Amino acid sequence: MDARPGITGRAPSTRWRGTLGLIALLGLVWLPVAPVPANPPAAIASAANPLRPPDTSSPRATLQSLLTNLERVHAIALDPARPRNDTLVPLQRAARTLNLSEIPERLAANIGIERALLLKEIIDRVGLPALAEVPDARSVERHDLTRWRIPNTEIIIARVESGPRAGEFLFTPGTLDRLEDDYDRVAALPYLPEATPGLYDAYISTPGRGLSLDWGRTLPDWLTRQWLGQTLWQWLATGVALGLGALLASALLRAGRRADQRRTDTSRRGGTILALGAVALLLQGLEYLIDVQINLTGAVVITVKQGFVLVLYTVLAWLVALLLNQSAEAIIRSRRLRPRGIDSQLLRLGFRLLSIIAIAALVIDGAQRIGLPAYSVITGLGVGGLAVALAARETLANLFGSLAIMFDRPFRIGDWIKMGNYEGTVEDIGFRSTRIRTFYDSVLAVPNAYTMNATIDNMGKRDHRRVYTTIDLRYDTPPERVEAFLEGIKGVIRANPATRKDGFHVVVSDLGAHGITVMLYFFLTVPDWATELVERQRVLLEVVRLAEQLGVAFAFPTQTLEIDATPERPRAPATPLPAEQLVEIARDFGPGGRQGRPRGLGLHTPPHEET
Repeated sequence: MDARPGITGRAPSTRWRGTLGLIALLGLVWLPVAPVPANPPAAIASAANPLRPPDTSSPRATLQSLLTNLERVHAIALDPARPRNDTLVPLQRAARTLNLSEIPERLAANIGIERALLLKEIIDRVGLPALAEVPDARSVERHDLTRWRIPNTEIIIARVESGPRAGEFLFTPGTLDRLEDDYDRVAALPYLPEATPGLYDAYISTPGRGLSLDWGRTLPDWLTRQWLGQTLWQWLATGVALGLGALLASALLRAGRRADQRRTDTSRRGGTILALGAVALLLQGLEYLIDVQINLTGAVVITVKQGFVLVLYTVLAWLVALLLNQSAEAIIRSRRLRPRGIDSQLLRLGFRLLSIIAIAALVIDGAQRIGLPAYSVITGLGVGGLAVALAARETLANLFGSLAIMFDRPFRIGDWIKMGNYEGTVEDIGFRSTRIRTFYDSVLAVPNAYTMNATIDNMGKRDHRRVYTTIDLRYDTPPERVEAFLEGIKGVIRANPATRKDGFHVVVSDLGAHGITVMLYFFLTVPDWATELVERQRVLLEVVRLAEQLGVAFAFPTQTLEIDATPERPRAPATPLPAEQLVEIARDFGPGGRQGRPRGLGLHTPPHEET
């Protein structure tokens, strides 16, 4: 039956041509991903024991193992009754004759089979010496051979000296590195009579696992043409798969972001996290599709697989960072912590450090998957970390400053602090700086490195707010009224419910330039600055009312110019007092004197002397 049935009737209109073309292209993509039937019991029974490793005890045994397994592949491929995945086991056994120790583990399966087939293509054109001339195990032991080279070539079989396959004779890594160049040089030569032609071309163009010599014949010739070692249908299928994958990944991320934007609670935003998880699964599915089903080979598949590793691990790093950040927010919400409090900030910092550790582990694992040894990556991270530390000393100093603030807790958000030349209310404690809103309503960003070494006066930590002020009374105020005024202020302080009833002082502290100076020193027990201002106002207004009731006048900072004498009014002579009288007056103010009042007039008792 014709694989392409004819279409009768008139030609389809232009409108339908694009649709038919799209259907054909999607069918082309599906064709290579169609499932391959599993090995039937008959195939397993007829094959050699697949668990027995190929014989690599000598150069002859290794060469025979390679040729025998690839000849079995050719025989299976020629048998139309055998499914093509029956060729997979002998292909893998042939690849075990190669030393793949220098190839990343995740690429070894692909590269091993390709190199084994390339090696067979070269041998099928240049030939081999007689089998008896190839050293066997006895010759190896007798002559202590460690390597053997196929005559007139650079193809070498050598004994592995270390590692899990030590003692086996395998085709050397140097031989494998040269195979593509060697194949290019001999590709124009004809096959020898005993060759198994077409295996390599069939493998690189057959979708799925294994190979088929007939599969490419079902496609139009233009789809089987090769460019950069891949057939045109493989390029088309890869392009469609990557394009559809990119569109789907973009749609998933947009949907996740929209879902997060609809949630006002940041701790419940999981849309982007779910989208990234779906994208990670999508990337692994695309890699399987391109690697196994579309079956890209050679340098192209290596590049594609390495690219998938980079993209996948970038997505995983993003996912881990978001997941740990959301975990921190969920804990903050569940414990009902202040979102901008120090406990919350410390929790976020801890989870960010976990994110850095997890991302570093992902970098190391991803580097191993693309062939970089872990020790070199760790060394690189260490050297890179040192370089970053040297280049970002200020940033690290700020980070350590933020840690010091969070652990030492010299202040918290909402506290009124004085720090050097800065004063204001703490609005935010970040990882680089602390933001302070000044009393001019401006915002200062103070580096945490400065904060860590500064002297901080935390006004918000006060249990009580001190009030210190002075009042000047006129010099013509009688002493008894001054004492009564002091006693009345004591009562005002005690009567206010917001004042401390101990530790306050009301005294005449000085005879100033403008009047008798009365000092008020007391404490208010209030929660904030606004309440402090109100209670201070209430005390001072009570003092004003008290002064009014007692007839006590406040002194003003004024200057009085007194003219002692003029030519018209000469100065009156002072009344002379005898020296004995002056001494007597002075003694009256001393101990036991008639005029002395060392403890006042008795109208005022200092607060600290009261019982």
